[in-house]
Amino acid sequence: MWNSPPVAEWAMGDQTVVVFAPHPDDDAIGCGGTLSLLAAQGARCVVVYLTDGSGSHPASTRFNAAELARIRAGEARRALTTLGIEVEPIFLNATDGRLANLMKSERMRVVERLAEILRAEKPALAFAPWRRDVHPDHVASAGLIEDAAARARFKQLLFYPVWQPLQGTDEDAPRKGEVTTVCVEISPWHLARKRRAIAEHRSQTGSVVDDDPNGFRIDSSMLSAWTRASETFFQPVQR
Repeated sequence: MWNSPPVAEWAMGDQTVVVFAPHPDDDAIGCGGTLSLLAAQGARCVVVYLTDGSGSHPASTRFNAAELARIRAGEARRALTTLGIEVEPIFLNATDGRLANLMKSERMRVVERLAEILRAEKPALAFAPWRRDVHPDHVASAGLIEDAAARARFKQLLFYPVWQPLQGTDEDAPRKGEVTTVCVEISPWHLARKRRAIAEHRSQTGSVVDDDPNGFRIDSSMLSAWTRASETFFQPVQR
């Protein structure tokens, strides 16, 4: 069991929470219920999107990468509003699908930018995708964020899984002594807001891009797994 109080009992007040998301929608999927809860408590929630999300439908001829990036940014803003978050998100606009292949100099720039955000925002908590969350952009994001947190001397980092519970193997799960697990109960009201926030990402639910049959689409099994009555986070054990 985690020794700190559960999130639902935190008096966040006007404290800041930062969420790092590999793509526009991972925040709503991985911790949308918790974000809704924290925003309702008065927390200032800052969401940082690392990539532009433009790679979800690569075969589309109606929507090029630039148009998809524009659409996804608009969807992200609407989803945050649905969760009760009024702070303008930060878009780093890295190319979707390239985070794992950044040149050393590019990687250093991204790490420093993330560290700058942590230093400037001074959050009480920060959320990041799980270290072994199957998707290459998620794994790469976790590494970038951990390096940034070390540079900023920030230790209140919680990881959220997105793909690991659905597609991960035993090797992708947390290992003994690696983390402590935080389970946050999500009330029906906040869960409903999370569902509506995910639904705002219409390009990912098949409601916008109709000319790429192999493009990404959130199906009913994914939605069911992502909208349970609790959200799980992993806090690294400090060595």
